[in-house]
Amino acid sequence: MCMHSLFLVAASTLAVVSSAALAQSPNLGRVAAPEEIASWDISIGPIGAGLPPGNGTPKQGEAVYIAKCFACHGEKGAGKPNDALVGGARDACG
Repeated sequence: MCMHSLFLVAASTLAVVSSAALAQSPNLGRVAAPEEIASWDISIGPIGAGLPPGNGTPKQGEAVYIAKCFACHGEKGAGKPNDALVGGARDACG
């Protein structure tokens, strides 16, 4: 078999193997169910929209903030590693 024919056989084999590998899904993960997404959708607007019904004291709110918000929004809502919750709106420049 000449070198040219050997190259064509190798290229054809590689193409078949590659297309078969690409056709198979890596089978990683799955689509999240709406109820799973809802359990993580915890965005609360600046006027309190999105809060569950009920009431509480500032002291109780502080405990909730420390347990659920502090890790992402920092002390007193000043930010780091995620957005600041206090301090007013930032302009487009910065």
